[in-house]
Amino acid sequence: MSRRKLARAAFMLLCLAACAAAQVESRAPSAQAKPPGAFQKAEQTGAVTSAVFDFEQNGFAYHIAANGNGRRTKGDKTRRFNLRLDRGDHIESIYFSEHDGDLLLACGVTDEESGIGLIVRLEQPSMRALWSRQIPAFNTGEPLRAGSRLYVTGIGFVGALDIKTGEYAWKHEGLYGRGREGAFNSFVAPEMKGEEVLFKELPVYNVPAKTIVVSRKTGNLVRIE
Repeated sequence: MSRRKLARAAFMLLCLAACAAAQVESRAPSAQAKPPGAFQKAEQTGAVTSAVFDFEQNGFAYHIAANGNGRRTKGDKTRRFNLRLDRGDHIESIYFSEHDGDLLLACGVTDEESGIGLIVRLEQPSMRALWSRQIPAFNTGEPLRAGSRLYVTGIGFVGALDIKTGEYAWKHEGLYGRGREGAFNSFVAPEMKGEEVLFKELPVYNVPAKTIVVSRKTGNLVRIE
């Protein structure tokens, strides 16, 4: 199935997952503060191509438009940057973190018919992209930074990136629908458990969530449970 058709087929499931997540969140107690270095979701105002994303990190304020144009401000000093999206694409979500003083961004990008993820490491203070890498899947999830790697997800996709080079250490594609119809449409943040990485799908109503278990060292898919 083509990526465009897969994105359309997954759209309804994504809506159901979002509703379920909202219901769970409304019933859950206040979440504990995330540990240093964890990714956070940028605040979004506006919708679709007019959306803007705002967040603060290490004393700087960041403002990024859906077209990838951004600025970093502190006091009266401003530095502009551009995430260099393909023509017609726009950002629909942003997760942010930092590593060795640099800014890490995980963006969901779409052209309204299909989508990808975009992971970027921006050097401070220049805001020059040290590397930029695609997640070849729709529904970019919250990444996990652990040691020298970033663990990333998208619909039917899990992978590990080298945080220094942006190259994939390993990746697994074609996981959508494995073990159950509609499985692995979207994910919660990955978790570490000993020598394994757990990629758990976002729960949908009362359907038990499945988990992809991958070896940290070898990148081998250990099991789906």
